[in-house]
Amino acid sequence: MGKKFDCDMIAKSTFSDEGGTKICQPIESSEVKSIVKNENLVTIQIESNEVYNIYQNLLKHNIIVEAFQKEEEKIQFRIKKADRNKVQDLLDNQYPDCLIKQKELNKLSVIGYGVIQDNEVLTKIIEILKNYKIEILEINTTQAKIEMIVKEIQNEIIEELHQKLIG
Repeated sequence: MGKKFDCDMIAKSTFSDEGGTKICQPIESSEVKSIVKNENLVTIQIESNEVYNIYQNLLKHNIIVEAFQKEEEKIQFRIKKADRNKVQDLLDNQYPDCLIKQKELNKLSVIGYGVIQDNEVLTKIIEILKNYKIEILEINTTQAKIEMIVKEIQNEIIEELHQKLIG
């Protein structure tokens, strides 16, 4: 609609009165377009070598897995917090002898095509998180997104990131 009528738009949540994402510039620019926080993630770690069986069982039960990894005798993956009990029951029933650990975490996503080519963006993010003493567990980058897995992140940090990176 914004393109059709040549006007800016703001995408907001229906569930909140907080700020949203301003949609106004061409996607080709390397500016940050959006900052998203996902608080509803759990990391599952299971001591097992049954990679295929575990992954297939999760898929069979319609559980979408993020960041599935195997390292030596351990398998680790992320799921939505809403699937936590379903996954725990499945693993307990299918792999009763395996040690299973869970950890809640948050994902911070900074989105904008070309953001990884601008070191200043990542430098500002890390500086802000460091000032708030936020422990970074993982950093994943693509051409259009910087994702950071952290233990916790408050809304005031998201607001500061918004001010420094989007304006």
